[in-house]
Amino acid sequence: MFIKNRIALFTAIVCLLSLCGCSDNKKTDNKIVKNNSVSADSEYDENISEVSFSLESGFYESEQQLELSVKDKDVTIRYTTDGSVPNASSEVYTDAISLTDRRNDFSMLAEQTEITASHDYSAPMSVTKGNVIRAAAFKDDGTHGAVTSHTFFVGIDREKNYSDVPVISLMMDPADLFDHDSGIYVLGKIHDDWLKEDPSNASVDVWKQEANYTQRGKEWERPVYAEYILSDGSIGFTQDLGIRIMGAASRNEHQKSFRLTARKDYGDKNINYELIPDNTRSDRQGNVDKYKSFVLRNGGNDCNFAKFRDPLLQSMVMDKSFETIQSTPVVAFIDGEYWGMYTLTEDYSDNYISDNYDIDNKNVVILKVGEIEEGTEDDIKLYSDMYDFITGNDMSDEANYTKACDMLDIRSFSDYMAFNIYIGNEDSIIQGNNWRMWRVRNADNATAVSDGKWRMMTYDTDYSSGIYVNGENFDDNFIKKAIDGTKTFKDLEQPPADIFRSLLDNEEFKQMFILSLCDMRNISFEKSKVDAAYDEMLNAYAPLVKDTFIRFGPDYAREGFGWNADAFKKFLDGRYSVFITHITDVFKPGEKATVTIKSTDSNKGGVILNTTALDLSDKDFKGDYYKAYPITVTADPSAGKFVKWESSGCTLSDSKAETTAVTIDGDCEITAVYE
Repeated sequence: MFIKNRIALFTAIVCLLSLCGCSDNKKTDNKIVKNNSVSADSEYDENISEVSFSLESGFYESEQQLELSVKDKDVTIRYTTDGSVPNASSEVYTDAISLTDRRNDFSMLAEQTEITASHDYSAPMSVTKGNVIRAAAFKDDGTHGAVTSHTFFVGIDREKNYSDVPVISLMMDPADLFDHDSGIYVLGKIHDDWLKEDPSNASVDVWKQEANYTQRGKEWERPVYAEYILSDGSIGFTQDLGIRIMGAASRNEHQKSFRLTARKDYGDKNINYELIPDNTRSDRQGNVDKYKSFVLRNGGNDCNFAKFRDPLLQSMVMDKSFETIQSTPVVAFIDGEYWGMYTLTEDYSDNYISDNYDIDNKNVVILKVGEIEEGTEDDIKLYSDMYDFITGNDMSDEANYTKACDMLDIRSFSDYMAFNIYIGNEDSIIQGNNWRMWRVRNADNATAVSDGKWRMMTYDTDYSSGIYVNGENFDDNFIKKAIDGTKTFKDLEQPPADIFRSLLDNEEFKQMFILSLCDMRNISFEKSKVDAAYDEMLNAYAPLVKDTFIRFGPDYAREGFGWNADAFKKFLDGRYSVFITHITDVFKPGEKATVTIKSTDSNKGGVILNTTALDLSDKDFKGDYYKAYPITVTADPSAGKFVKWESSGCTLSDSKAETTAVTIDGDCEITAVYE
C-alpha cells in the first residue's frame, strides 16, 4: 500500500506540474470534481484540419513514441490523456508522446469508492490500463478543429487476456462519471439530499436508495467517444455517442450497465455497423447492420453469479415468434482503465422495430410494465381495450376468441408465456414485471407485423433458473404458478397474466399453449442443444469474468463463478428431465408418445415442427408429445426438392403436402423425403 500511495503522490505532482497532459479536472480526496476555472469557451471550426496520429489504435508489445501533426500552419496542437475533450488550456504538444505499459500507474477512476449504497467496494490494488490520447488543433482565437482520439495498449497480451473478444474503449470527461453534483456513476448529491430529507432512508434496501446513478432521462446522459477494436486489430467503428447508466436494481452494483445512443447532437444519428455478429433481423431479411443504441450489460441479477444467464437463455429462443435481445461479449475500458467484461446487447426502442422490420418508427408503440415507453400517452388505450375485452369476455366463445386473435398475436403470447415458465422466471410477466409488448399504432399491412396486433418482447431474464437457490428449484411447477397466480412485484391495474388465464378458457388456445410448452422443452431447450450452447458461452465468459470480479468484486463473486455456472447448468439439466411431468400434472392431457423426425438428406432440406425449424444436420429429432394434441410438420427445402412424407405410428392429413397435420397414434416416426 505504501508503494501505491507513492505512485498516487507522484501522479498528483506530475499533474500539478502539467507534465503528463492531464485535463482540467482535479482530484481531491480521491473524488473527481469539475474545475470550473476553465470553461469550454472554444468554438469548433470545420476548416481547421484534424490532427494526424503516427500510430493506429491497438495493442503494442513495447513502449512506443507517438507523433502528432497537422497540415495547417499557425495552429497549436493540444491534447489530453484522461479521456476528456481537449480545450484551449489543455497540454500543448511539443515532442513525441511516450506510450508506456501503465499497469503500475495510479488508477484514478478505480479509486472512486462512492459508487454503491452497499458500502462494500474497495479499490483493487492494480488495474490494467491503456493510453488514451485526444488531440485537436487550436488557433490563437480559441477556435479548434475536430478532436481525434486513439487508444494504445502497451505490454498487454491481447490474445491471452481477451482472446477473440472485441475491446470497446470509452473516452469521456471523468467528472461526467464521478463529479459529486453531476456524475452519473456515483451516489452523489442526489443521495446526500435524499438522506437529509429523511435520515431513516439510510435503512432502505440498498438497491432502492436514491442516488445520482438511479436518475434517468436525457438530463443524465453524458457525451462519450467509443472506439471498437476487433481481435484482428482492425477498428470496427468509432463514434461520438451519449452514455447513461442502465438497469434497475443492478444500478447499485460496482460494475454498472450503460446504454450508448447515437444522436444528431453528437454527430451521426445511427451506428452503421454490424455490432453483433450474425444478428439476423426479426423479419429474417438479412442481418441487423444499423443500431440507434446498444447496451453494455453487467448481467443484471446475474452480475455477480454466472453472468451469462440472459445471453444463453435468449439465444435458445431467438427463432421464436417473440422478440429476443441478441448479444456478444466485449471487454470495456473507460479513459484507459479496465472496466471489465460486458455483454453488448441490442436495445429495444421504436428504432429497434424500425431497423428489424422496415416499419416507420413513428408508427411504433411499445408498452413496458404497463406504461408507454414509445408512442404517446393516449396509446395506452390500445392496450386497455385489448385487456378489457379479453379479460371481460368469455374466451371459450369462438367469436370472442377470434376477436382476441385480431388484437393479440396469440402464437407470440403463447410461446412467450411458455418460455418464462420453462426457465422459472421469478421476475417476469407472471409476477407483473419485466414485460414488454409492441404493435403498430395504425395498421397498414405493409409488412407481416403491421397488422395492429400486440406482440411480446423478452428482456432481463436473469432472475430465473435457480439463480439464488443454487439451481435446486428445477422441479418447481411454474405452470401452476402462472395459472393460479403468484406474488407480484408491481401492483398493476391491468396485469397481463390475467390475459393468459382468460385465454386458457379457450380450448384452441390451451392446445396451442400445451404444444408451446412441449416445443420449449423438446426443441428450444433440447438437452444436446443446451449442452453445446452452455459450453460455448462458458468457454467465452469464464476467462473474462475472472478478471472482472478481481476488478470489481464483491469478495464472494471472486471465487464463486465456477460454482454458480455449475448451478445454472444443474437447473437446465434438471428442468429438461422433469418438465413433461409438470405439463401432465397440470393439464392431464392423457398418454404421451415419443415423436422421431428425420430427413432423407439434411443438406437438401429440413423440417419445421409446429413453428420451429429442427436441426437435423447431425442427428434425428426426438421429443415427447401427447396423443390428444396433433402436431404439424412442414417441409423446409434448401438444395433439394420435397417429395413426400413417410411415417409410422401416426396418421398424416396429407403425405404429399409440404405442411401436414399429424395425429399421434403411439411412438411415431416421420421422415421428410427429398430428391
